[in-house]
Amino acid sequence: MSWLSENGLALYGSVTGTAALLITFFSHRHNVKKDQIKLSVSYAGHQNKSKNIELLNTDNSENTWDKPNLVEVYTVTVRNLGSISAPLHDVGVMDKDGKKHQALVNHQMSHFLQSLSESHSETLEPRAAKTFSVYLRRGESVFLPVLAYAIDQTGKEWKCRA
Repeated sequence: MSWLSENGLALYGSVTGTAALLITFFSHRHNVKKDQIKLSVSYAGHQNKSKNIELLNTDNSENTWDKPNLVEVYTVTVRNLGSISAPLHDVGVMDKDGKKHQALVNHQMSHFLQSLSESHSETLEPRAAKTFSVYLRRGESVFLPVLAYAIDQTGKEWKCRA
């Protein structure tokens, strides 16, 4: 008992210092983790997928301007689960052959559709979600995606498998 009474102050100081170090470490780790981009990606067939493909393949119109050249077939939903804004660079689906089919968005200055990588980047606010459309072009065969992807401005790729 004499050791405890002689070194009690030193023991108290070491326990208190260790507790302070642990609190500081976990606080720092929490602050670093909360400032990261975290995305969730999901995809589904467009609600009018079969009608759109049928419309694309019909050839009953005499005028070429009456025929659609693009139809929506899949939608990709990207959710920002992080606490900071996430600038997106590319969104789309990949088929079994490894070919990427990029989602198309309206260009801000015109009404033309283009991929995110060709146009301005979309910024997804924290706790927000945005749905992008993947189109099928006239002359392309119908594809079945095996995964959806989203790439942020840092180059990190977020995927969702079927």
